Amino acid sequence: MTMLYFSSDDSEVQGAARNLLDAGIACEIRHGPCPDGMVSQPFEVELWVQRDQDCHRALMLCVELGIGFAKRAIKSAALAAAD
Repeated sequence: MTMLYFSSDDSEVQGAARNLLDAGIACEIRHGPCPDGMVSQPFEVELWVQRDQDCHRALMLCVELGIGFAKRAIKSAALAAAD
């Protein structure tokens, strides 16, 4: 089993897991504890790929869909107009 990525945004991880499951990639969501000294911070949510041989396919799907670690930054309107 390999951790694909983690986030404090549970809905983001849930959505990525649905995409992986739809593609036939078995995965699991784990809720990690708050790190020491970060009591007010939310728990980190981890997305794990169950079969190591599916990791590459899972990574490529994340890149293709722009989800998880491959999520693209949102440009502000001022920056988009300059492009």
